[in-house]
Amino acid sequence: MPPKARFKREDFINAAVDIIRESNAASITAQSVAKKLETSTRPMFNYFSTLDELRTAAAEQAQALYNTYAERGLAMTPSFKGFAMQYVKFAIDEPSLFMLLFMRKVENTDMKGFLSEEGHLSTVLDAIMQTFGLDRVKAMWLYENLWLFAHGMATMCASGTLKFTDEEIAEKFGTLCRSLLMNLNSPQDERTKIIPQNNFEMPGSVDDYGIPAGKGR
Repeated sequence: MPPKARFKREDFINAAVDIIRESNAASITAQSVAKKLETSTRPMFNYFSTLDELRTAAAEQAQALYNTYAERGLAMTPSFKGFAMQYVKFAIDEPSLFMLLFMRKVENTDMKGFLSEEGHLSTVLDAIMQTFGLDRVKAMWLYENLWLFAHGMATMCASGTLKFTDEEIAEKFGTLCRSLLMNLNSPQDERTKIIPQNNFEMPGSVDDYGIPAGKGR
């Protein structure tokens, strides 16, 4: 009767994920995984034909962990705001895994492709539509602009550039969402499409934006 295997497939995946946390996916080698588990390189290849298979499995586990954050956020009220907050929270808690999933070069470089690959597009759009009574086009516009802000905040957190508390994240998302909704309900201003130029004066005043005098432009 052959001896019982000392390690399971999940042990190698967990070791690879830990290596990503400590460094990056490129640091996953047969030797680094074996060292992490204090074994030889041979047992790993009982489960994985190549290192790429192991790296893929590690990325899938990172995605599964991220999904728990996303689902936690979607269970909050309002769900779309909770989702955005948990996106940033994942970047804070798991910076290396966040960079693996959301800061890599991809073929789909447009916004819709990025949001589709994230994996929760339909659920978030449904939440926005239900909360604000928007049609799908306006809900997508709101989500795209919210996501730009969320991703910018998350990448700053993941890179260690800035830190935010939960209260700060909630306040900033709340302010942004109110601003975006005001934009949706306001007459379209063609000046938003003007590309800035040198020595160019744009007609209008702060009164056009409802800003009290003395509060700046």
